[in-house]
Amino acid sequence: MGYWPAAMQAIKNADVVIFVLDARMPEISRNKDLEKKLKESGKEVLVVFNKIDLISSNKIRKLQKENKNCFLVSTTSKNGISSLRLKLQKLGKALNVENLEVGMVGYPNVGKSALTNVLIRSAKTKVSSKAGTTKGLQWAGGSKIKILDSPGVIPFEDDEVKLGILGAKNPEKMKNPELVAIKIIDLFMKEGTKNLELKYKIKINEEDDNYDIFVKIGESRSPLKKGGIIDETFTAMLIIKDWQIGKLTID
Repeated sequence: MGYWPAAMQAIKNADVVIFVLDARMPEISRNKDLEKKLKESGKEVLVVFNKIDLISSNKIRKLQKENKNCFLVSTTSKNGISSLRLKLQKLGKALNVENLEVGMVGYPNVGKSALTNVLIRSAKTKVSSKAGTTKGLQWAGGSKIKILDSPGVIPFEDDEVKLGILGAKNPEKMKNPELVAIKIIDLFMKEGTKNLELKYKIKINEEDDNYDIFVKIGESRSPLKKGGIIDETFTAMLIIKDWQIGKLTID
């Protein structure tokens, strides 16, 4: 079953749908086509921002202020999970169902399978930092809650930069990883470059642009080619992988 049919099936079969977003990139991880389908379904939708352990306290407060009825969680630290589980239990009682059936949808790598695991506790859905680990619909059962984990939804237009930043596309499969890495650096230039300096042991000056920073990272970490030229592909892969697995975070 393809990505979209699986997601649509999860929505159709569920009593409640959880729409998982990446707290680091709340707008980028939204999918307008999917949101439209959720609205048309008439189902109760719980919006969950995952990976709050990778953002600062200030950003968490901003998310809370701007998204009053959403849930902010970390599947790593388990923060926010109890509140979400309690909400699901209340919905089960309100809908008068013995076992609440929950559909889990969102982009690849936003943490749907990890969220399924912590909500159910005994679930054994495979979790990986590589995009596309969940291949088909998978039911995970627990006390009064059954969760249907679907493969991550890929947008109809394959925007490599967006998918790369979201971790929804593996860098090895990218046509232009250098551009994706540059765009990740752009995120830090907007929010603060301190963590880039700490992670790669470089000094970023006020006049440095995104490519200057890219080169400095390459000089610090990549094997140099003849003439002292950095290996741009190696550097790009390094930045993207560090970002996707959470070793490189924005304060």
